[in-house]
Amino acid sequence: MKIVSTPKQRKWSDGLYLRAEEFHGHGGPFMVIGLRMGLTALDLLDAKGWFGIRCRAMLRWRPPDSCILDGIQISTGCTTGKHSLEVVECDGVAAEFKSGEKTLLISVKKDVLAKIGHELEEEDHDEEPGELIEWLKEMPQEALFETSTR
Repeated sequence: MKIVSTPKQRKWSDGLYLRAEEFHGHGGPFMVIGLRMGLTALDLLDAKGWFGIRCRAMLRWRPPDSCILDGIQISTGCTTGKHSLEVVECDGVAAEFKSGEKTLLISVKKDVLAKIGHELEEEDHDEEPGELIEWLKEMPQEALFETSTR
């Protein structure tokens, strides 16, 4: 079996977003959140990705919240097929990442979720919410997430 030895990228790029968009089938704010969660986890845990990291996502197991899972899969290499991505049904949006002895909890801030909910209610559902996606791409990590390590 050939195992990928190149580490996953840790920084946002348009190429990463395009791969995620192709994998997921369309762009969207929750997929962007998943990408950003994964990139944050790789960076803060100093993880290589693919195999040295596990994720337990805690969210509502239906779109649009579950779209986060595709972003996490693309950014970290954690997948349901390898059993390195687990889903726990609950309110809110958070993910716990583990690499070696380190654990990182990333939660999306409630005000961010509220803004997304409001914007999606106002959007034309036939169009991708471009301004919302750009806002989430460019938002400082500290404004988007609450993080804690142990």
